[in-house]
Amino acid sequence: VFHLFLHTRKKMGPLLLLVICQCALNSVKTHSISNPNIVLLMADDLGIGDLGCYGNRTLRTPNIDRLAEEGVTLTQHIAASPLCTPSRAAFLTGRYPIRSGMAAFSRVGVFLFSASSGGLPSEEITFSRLLKQKGYATALIGKWHLGMNCESSNDFCHHPLSHGFDYFYGLTVTNFRDCKPGQGSVFLKGIQKALVIPIQIAGITLISLAIVQYIGLLKVPSQAFSYFLLIITISLVVLIFFFYHFRHLNCFLMRDHQIIQQPLSYENLTQRLTKEAVQFIGRNTDAPFLLVLSYLHVHTALYASENFRGKSRHGLYGDTVEEMDWSVGQVLNVLEKHNLSDKTLVYFTSDQGAHVEEISSAGEVHGGYNGIYKG
Repeated sequence: VFHLFLHTRKKMGPLLLLVICQCALNSVKTHSISNPNIVLLMADDLGIGDLGCYGNRTLRTPNIDRLAEEGVTLTQHIAASPLCTPSRAAFLTGRYPIRSGMAAFSRVGVFLFSASSGGLPSEEITFSRLLKQKGYATALIGKWHLGMNCESSNDFCHHPLSHGFDYFYGLTVTNFRDCKPGQGSVFLKGIQKALVIPIQIAGITLISLAIVQYIGLLKVPSQAFSYFLLIITISLVVLIFFFYHFRHLNCFLMRDHQIIQQPLSYENLTQRLTKEAVQFIGRNTDAPFLLVLSYLHVHTALYASENFRGKSRHGLYGDTVEEMDWSVGQVLNVLEKHNLSDKTLVYFTSDQGAHVEEISSAGEVHGGYNGIYKG
């Protein structure tokens, strides 16, 4: 059985993956056997110290550990960025994200809205497109986070189906705290910081105008007070609209080009993603395939199904790690069921390292990486 297990302290090496895929195809031609299947399993923000194969003794990850035992582990396998969007762009293309316009120097550095016009350029060559040209069936299941549309809401120029994938089931953006009620907001703190100074200036100005008007130093037109109140009211209405409608507008599940759930429900979500992956493999047992199963675990908002909730020794974070390991096991089992293990390359990694400083709205540590900086 050929299992290739690649996991990194921080990130991964997309160029190495492209070389491996090309070598596999070249080897196929040399030995005149059928093209190997390729299964890429990508966690989100997983810490290297959260896996048994890297020394963790309190989280149960037997299926991922099995990949490490039967395959290869890499400890110097570095990616192009510590952020989702640029890291995933590099993963798909084998190029530094700045070369495809997917690197940013701003504080955010990732796509935050499904309506964003940016995304992975259509002229970029992805390994999914190369494999599709070789006759592979290709699917991406789970998180995309590389854009969706360009000029209109239905041109899908940055959609996975425009980058070499035949089938897509998942999220075009990412897993936000704002998508799961009760998990806080990734925007609130930033908006609060951005509004502190403008609100202070507006408040001081309004009070000052009222004082000078009252003591008779200056006659202030009544329209000035009206304009200030109007601006403040409009700003509050916009903010309320944004937070009230964000989940419905930005958190949805798609199958190909169709929205099938809006807003997104986290109930049994990992099971649904896993079921889609298993079914895709089952549909393509007689032809070579590429499956990219891009987990939402262990990015916040954290969630786990009833079968895993409260079962680990590390709270909800541990539950998500163990549920993801279960999913990896389901994929390996279906490969064995269809006698595909001996001709399938299986690769497991994280898009980048753990978000060690992540804290929930209730104060619970939600970041991983069981190393010097505990989380």
